[in-house]
Amino acid sequence: MNIIIADDSGFVRTIINKLISTEFPDAKIKLCTNGKEAFDAYMDINPDWLITDLLMPEMSGQQLLSALNAEGKKGKYIVVSADVQKGTKEEVEGYGIVTFINKPLTPDKLQKLINLIRGE
Repeated sequence: MNIIIADDSGFVRTIINKLISTEFPDAKIKLCTNGKEAFDAYMDINPDWLITDLLMPEMSGQQLLSALNAEGKKGKYIVVSADVQKGTKEEVEGYGIVTFINKPLTPDKLQKLINLIRGE
């Protein structure tokens, strides 16, 4: 399983990476600090999952999802963000995201993330 984690917060990337690595030891995880890195990685490895923040430098999560949509990519996207404005949520839901998880991350929210990847 290939997974991209895109978040400009090193803390968030580390938490999600450790959790996924523990639950899915065979997963190949690519860590990205912004949407541009994530876009390039997505085009290169075509991951099973993309976990992305929205508020990032260079290319936001919305711009990333829009760019992937423009390329005809229809992947499994999970948005993890503190930006919970109704308009923002509706915009990213239009790109076919699996779910939107609000920050801050709690044990229950992290378990939801793992369950989604497991297909539960």
